[in-house]
Amino acid sequence: MKRVFGILTAAVLFSILLAACGGSGGSEATETAGQQQDGPVTVTFWTTVRESEAVALKEIIDEFERQNKEIKVNMQLVPFGEAQNKFRAAAQAGNGPDVLRSEVAWTPEFAKLGLLEPLDDYFQDQDDFLDAPLNYSKWNGRVWSVPEVTDALALLYNKKMLAGAGFASAPKTMEEFAQAAKALSNGTDKWGFYLRQTEAYFSLPFVWAFGGGLIDEQKQILINTPGAVEGVEFALKLRDVDRVSPRDLDAANSYQNMNEAFKNGSAAMIFNGPWAMTDILSGEQFQDPTNLGIAPIPAGPGGQTGSPVGGHSLAIYAGSPVKDAAYKLIAFLTSAESQAFLASKNGTLPTRRSAYDMPELKENRMISDFQAVMEAAKNRPVIPEGGQIFAAFDPEIQAIYKGEKKPREGLDAVAQAWRTLLGQ
Repeated sequence: MKRVFGILTAAVLFSILLAACGGSGGSEATETAGQQQDGPVTVTFWTTVRESEAVALKEIIDEFERQNKEIKVNMQLVPFGEAQNKFRAAAQAGNGPDVLRSEVAWTPEFAKLGLLEPLDDYFQDQDDFLDAPLNYSKWNGRVWSVPEVTDALALLYNKKMLAGAGFASAPKTMEEFAQAAKALSNGTDKWGFYLRQTEAYFSLPFVWAFGGGLIDEQKQILINTPGAVEGVEFALKLRDVDRVSPRDLDAANSYQNMNEAFKNGSAAMIFNGPWAMTDILSGEQFQDPTNLGIAPIPAGPGGQTGSPVGGHSLAIYAGSPVKDAAYKLIAFLTSAESQAFLASKNGTLPTRRSAYDMPELKENRMISDFQAVMEAAKNRPVIPEGGQIFAAFDPEIQAIYKGEKKPREGLDAVAQAWRTLLGQ
């Protein structure tokens, strides 16, 4: 593979996968599945991976079918933007897929609606999973999904540009971050940092670094607390006073604009996640991939930091007639070997601790650097309403960055919308 950190030979990895996955996931479940009907059972699997990512996933499923001839997998690609509503509608009509790749924030909502099968009796090796991704699988005292892949925003930086400005390493505090950003900016076409201003998700690191929050476990709303307001004010000052970031309010293109600025060297630092690595490494600044720095989000004045944990989990539709076979597929897809294989092919981050200990992944710098990011990452609200919080947050953060509202005013409006969402 071109410009991939570390050397992971897919053939070697997959040979490990073949050897190791044969015993994962409970043979008892398959025996039970075999009793559910004559002949092979079919497990319908809705996945939201992109077509490019589906190639590696299909390889694993083909191997699963070779090892489990009593089970056939009907894998269907569903666009991510459609999957949440499509699954809800299908499941409520009694036609859900047996296995769903669920964005982590959807799981509590679907569980509350009674659309998912609880997995407490299936999911026995939870201790091997990272805490933050696993938190999203649990709601109301039960476990509803198995974490498949995870991610978090990191500080991505151009090592040569920072070194040229006298910074030998990534900034560790927001004060150092501002100093480096100012040193690398000219206020017109050279930017120390490129802030994405049309999605609130990309401002969360500032909210957490200054002591703010979103919604806690007791459903207390923290988005308009002093720390959250100070964090957004800090980001706004970076753009308007220190002039380290362009005023990009083009919602349709802001993500691409940010990445292109970083790739061509007009921006020295951005916040982005592991899903962007293939695109980032295609840029002229990263023809030498070692020029790409990956670091945790800098800490705020109180030493606090945070990056929003994202990712996807695998869940079973409550109405599935082949639940045992469905779980056997989930266990296979989430084994350490499968996760390592997908990490090498698709640049995803494993959710199992044991996957990070595999020698092949320890040699992969991208994986090891993002592991440090994950250790400081934070969960978004793990509540049934968690998948809906950005519907009110995004337009308000846009209003703040457009100058239509002060940070306090905009965040107060978010808090009011969330109180309505939570029925408070």
